[in-house]
Amino acid sequence: MDTEQVNEILRLLKIIADSSTANKIAAISMIVSGIAVLSSIYFSHQTRVQYIESLSPMLSFELSEIKGILFLTVLNAGQSYAEKINLSFKSINNNGEETEFDIDKIFESDFTLYPNEKITGSIARSGANIATETAPAIQLEVAYIKGNTQKKTEYSRWIYFTGTIDSNEFVEMSLDKIDKTLKEISNSNNRMANYFSGNWLLTMDEMNLQPQRNLYQDIKDAVNNIERPDENLLGRDENCRMK
Repeated sequence: MDTEQVNEILRLLKIIADSSTANKIAAISMIVSGIAVLSSIYFSHQTRVQYIESLSPMLSFELSEIKGILFLTVLNAGQSYAEKINLSFKSINNNGEETEFDIDKIFESDFTLYPNEKITGSIARSGANIATETAPAIQLEVAYIKGNTQKKTEYSRWIYFTGTIDSNEFVEMSLDKIDKTLKEISNSNNRMANYFSGNWLLTMDEMNLQPQRNLYQDIKDAVNNIERPDENLLGRDENCRMK
């Protein structure tokens, strides 16, 4: 604050002191209102800035091995896209005799990742063997433009090895998941079929039985308030034996 501003404030205070009580109250009210408006504008601006920042893209990295090759996975875990992503591979440590990069073409040019998108590419050979145990770490320089603010972000970081991934294990896990899902769908369909047909059959049964009742009849009985006794359904009995 310079001398002129100080003198102006003192002049205003002198005017307020020389004025009547009503004028003093009005002036003070005006000052308080002005401060409140300025505070509201400031905090509104800060809230908007924080909200925009919360939508920033966030890149996460995973270093893994598949059949003797090191792969780098890049995931955008943020809320907006990251464009012109550029990765500069600087060094690799704790990788035995393999100290040179062999970068996949996917990392040779800039790329864009939208939220929850990821890419994976090979970056080097693994130095692990019978005599050498490794725990690779790579140094990266990362640069990209935030989709929410169009500002450029640059930083350097180390990515550490997360473990070996067996491709066969991946296939087995996927098949197990598919098998489990198909069984759940089959059981659900069986329960629905038993209800709609009025029978009681297990998923392993391959019999074609005539339906005892149907949904239309049940709705009609419910509308007419008709109570029916338990019916002797076809299929299996209470001991799961075929009737």
